Amino acid sequence: MIITAFSFIMSIFWFNIFIIIITLLRKYTMVILNFNITLLLFFILVCFLRLFCFFELPYTMVLPSKYVFTNTIDFFTFSFLQVPWFNIPISLLNIFLAIWIIGIVFFLFNYVILSMNINKCVCNCEGTNNPVILACITEVMNLSGKHGKVKIIQNEHINTPLITGYFNPAIYLPDIPFSEKELKHILSHEWTHFLNKDSWIKLITCLISSVFWWNPFVHILSESLNHILEVRCDIRVTSNMSNIQRTEYLETLLKVAKNNLNLGSTRDFTRIAGISALISTTNTNKIYQRFYIVLNKKYKKNFNIVTVSFCVLTLFLVLSSYMFVLQPSYEPTQASYTEPELYDITPENAYLKLNHNNSYDLYADGKYRAVVEDISIEPFLSLPIK
Repeated sequence: MIITAFSFIMSIFWFNIFIIIITLLRKYTMVILNFNITLLLFFILVCFLRLFCFFELPYTMVLPSKYVFTNTIDFFTFSFLQVPWFNIPISLLNIFLAIWIIGIVFFLFNYVILSMNINKCVCNCEGTNNPVILACITEVMNLSGKHGKVKIIQNEHINTPLITGYFNPAIYLPDIPFSEKELKHILSHEWTHFLNKDSWIKLITCLISSVFWWNPFVHILSESLNHILEVRCDIRVTSNMSNIQRTEYLETLLKVAKNNLNLGSTRDFTRIAGISALISTTNTNKIYQRFYIVLNKKYKKNFNIVTVSFCVLTLFLVLSSYMFVLQPSYEPTQASYTEPELYDITPENAYLKLNHNNSYDLYADGKYRAVVEDISIEPFLSLPIK
């Protein structure tokens, strides 16, 4: 396996192609209904693996580019300035790399500050003592078979229910009246996010977005992944519900969505890594898709032969992406071309030297020239052996 700058470029190229495919598949509701939501998550996993496995395999072919790629590389690597005293060449590539590193530091630092503020807020805010809410979360945990320490906070500045935390989660509820059934739906949704480890998935996505902040496709993937996780959560919460219960669940989502629209979006807050909100978008198409999937009982809960075939096809597509790598091709210049050195082989100016493997080193004019295997022919037959 070989790692080069060009294999890294090809990795980013295919990463973007896979993001486009994921985004298109996510928009088609029938794909989710017929192929299982796990298929899209599998595609995203493969997408990330293709990004970080930027190497060339033994069967990788090099496709030379004599014009477009070559001229592009020359344009970005051309040194138009030299730093005095240090003799460091400055090119557009150097400038872009410096901006890239500065951007990574900025976005990671921003993430750390936001996370510290969230943790501080969780520590400073008192958990609710509402017996109805506490009874609902206890019932939700009992139904899930998983228990843990959960802090529930009601806050007037929160527009939509959300959960944050990797080990000891905190659930935020907007300070609006909810019935007992609505609370159970909301808490079931948020608790399922925690059980699905969605906060960890979003953390990894946030780190990747911070590193490749300049790539718009990464942010598109982040938006798509956030929606896919919400759909998966809806499916798991409502999997054993009757039609009436599903309708009540969607009425709860609708109530939260209306409150979100009336008070303003919490998008900036929910974009923080590790936070999952019940309604994190004002995109009506995404909300409609969630409603349609919950109401449709034709959703494939288990893998079928078509889904497995699609996964195999995806893996084949990934392996096929390693078949070639684009590299610049340069013609040799006159300055790099040297005339071959001519020399005579005679007993007066040449001799042979025996090696351990019974071959011979040829020396002419006092210089090593080549290895000779057969000395039974001229001009080697008449040369002296030393």
